[in-house]
Amino acid sequence: MTVLRDPTVQVLVLGVMVGTGIVVLLLLRMGGAPKQRVEYLGKARPDRRVKRLDEAVASNPALRRAVEVVADLASRRGLLGSAERALRAADVPVRPAEFILADVGASIAMPVAAYVITGSTTMTLLTGALMLGMPALVLRFVVARRQKHFAAQLPDALTSLAGSLRAGRSLGQALEAMSHELPDPIGREFRKVVAEVRLGCTLPDALADASKRIASDDFRWTVLAVQIQAEVGGNLAELLDQVASTMRERSRMKGEVKALTAEGRASALMLVIMVPALALAMWTMNPSYMKPLFSTSTGHIMLGISGVMIAGGYAWMSKMAKVDV
Repeated sequence: MTVLRDPTVQVLVLGVMVGTGIVVLLLLRMGGAPKQRVEYLGKARPDRRVKRLDEAVASNPALRRAVEVVADLASRRGLLGSAERALRAADVPVRPAEFILADVGASIAMPVAAYVITGSTTMTLLTGALMLGMPALVLRFVVARRQKHFAAQLPDALTSLAGSLRAGRSLGQALEAMSHELPDPIGREFRKVVAEVRLGCTLPDALADASKRIASDDFRWTVLAVQIQAEVGGNLAELLDQVASTMRERSRMKGEVKALTAEGRASALMLVIMVPALALAMWTMNPSYMKPLFSTSTGHIMLGISGVMIAGGYAWMSKMAKVDV
């Protein structure tokens, strides 16, 4: 256990534990909660992993009661709705109460494990802080990545949709055909729209619900254009072509802006990486010189001030390099 008292070993153990938490969350994303996911009316496909998870919850009274309590508390505090919207946007087949319960369980179990392994109160508090915010960050990352992929697929999808309309198909028929031809995530979202329409929802309402779920400005404008065309009339195929052309032009401008601001973004990233990297190099070459920074109250205060200054500088430089198109 003497080896575990070494600060370097403690940092490595903390990194392994945090990495394990990330892996657990990603595996949780591969699980499921709904017993069936309706891809197409009349073709409900049960997921075996989902079924096993539901059976495990149903067969364990304590776990089932914990999920119910978490759902009730989260609903009272207004957290259940926001968690559900984030999980829908990320297309993670997990119930909000189960996700929150996993978050709370990891926030309790991982700090306890950190204290048992390292015996350090600082490492315990740091692990607790990381595990408390990590699930939300991972979920936000999954949502952002999915939105990015969806936005990249949307212009080509609109062009294909316009071609189907010119071929004589209705909008519903064109969406149904494209839902099986296009790759995910846009294909999956179109399949959801088609399934909702077949279950009795109107097409404008299904598209509006999809725009809220995806939270994409481009898709929201597309849905708005379709709704306006349905009210005032006009050539929908030509309108979709114009919308797709506008999206491609905006994407090109974003690429140019990203290239022009690359130096500023790289400087902000270097600000974050350089200081910890230099500290690690100095610790490796001369541990006794760096030890007071981690073992004294003055050193802890200096670390805190340095962290705040680095975070502030990174936020400021990132804000300066960000240009909305």
